[in-house]
Amino acid sequence: MKRMISLVLALMAAALLTPSLAAEPAAAQSKPAGARIEMGVGHFNRDGKAFHYWDKAAEIPAGCARCHAAQGVPEYLANGKNAPAKQVKNAYACTNCHADMLSYERHKVSKLTFASGLEVDAGLNDANLCMTCHQGRESTASVNKAIAGKALDTPDPALAFIHVHYFPAGATLFGTQAKVAYEFAGKTYDGRYKHPKQLDNCLACHDPHSGQAKVEKCDSCHTDKGDRIADYRSELKQSMDSLYAGIQQYAIKVGGVPLAYSSKASPYWYTDSNGNGVVDDDELKPTNSYKAYTPRLLQAVFNYTFLLRDPGAAFHNRSYAGQIVHDSLESLAASGQSGVNMKGRTRP
Repeated sequence: MKRMISLVLALMAAALLTPSLAAEPAAAQSKPAGARIEMGVGHFNRDGKAFHYWDKAAEIPAGCARCHAAQGVPEYLANGKNAPAKQVKNAYACTNCHADMLSYERHKVSKLTFASGLEVDAGLNDANLCMTCHQGRESTASVNKAIAGKALDTPDPALAFIHVHYFPAGATLFGTQAKVAYEFAGKTYDGRYKHPKQLDNCLACHDPHSGQAKVEKCDSCHTDKGDRIADYRSELKQSMDSLYAGIQQYAIKVGGVPLAYSSKASPYWYTDSNGNGVVDDDELKPTNSYKAYTPRLLQAVFNYTFLLRDPGAAFHNRSYAGQIVHDSLESLAASGQSGVNMKGRTRP
């Protein structure tokens, strides 16, 4: 009898200490399989500039708040614009993407508007939500506005670098349907690049929290044998290297001032005072920003930076990426001042 009583008491204690699955909210039980948060990367990079650039400031400017404020995305989706936002040190909030933190339901986004003013619908809510931010902030239209009425090869101190901004993957994906990369007049460009249906959305290829590519998904189609994707990346890099060399030579011959790029700080393109081809530490300062742009140079620099800002361009839309770099090279070659030779180059 004593043994029976002890067993009953032990079972009662275990029942009290062990949470019941039946007592859990239904939404909590339906948490997506594999969903996880890794601090220090992507949207949760506590040390990254993207969400902490304004830690010492009173607020985040309205133009930046959509994608950098703790609650910027839902405000933009509700109002179509943002007001200046208070900077908080816990940075990007989960509720920027999730409308409900029990069910993990995402905000509803029926369509998105690119910086060009063009609207698209990716056909999937989550993809529209991702591209609400991952689309760039400048476009063909803003470059054309800056160079309107100016002689193509005449330096103009009123011209300044136009920065597309970081990770414009959605703009690459949709190509000419977005018109964010600079498209040259008289040329035709590819539109949306479509992957196989099961992989034709942002979250099929990227972790939503870290942004990291799900490489194992790529392996299902892109194998080591006969795979062309590595070649596409290599070809694009070679074309970009040629474009950078052409930009530098054109800047010297037409602008009379050497130009070099540095990823370390805005405005990224600096006067190469000593002409050694790189931005040295003493040249890396806002007052040394490049000031001898011509319209042709601005077009080329915009596209080169666009491709740098989307490191996955060869995957997102390789033909469109190839077209804009090819046309930028062709434009520089037409000046006769860049050293670019188009012989043997084929437009994608």
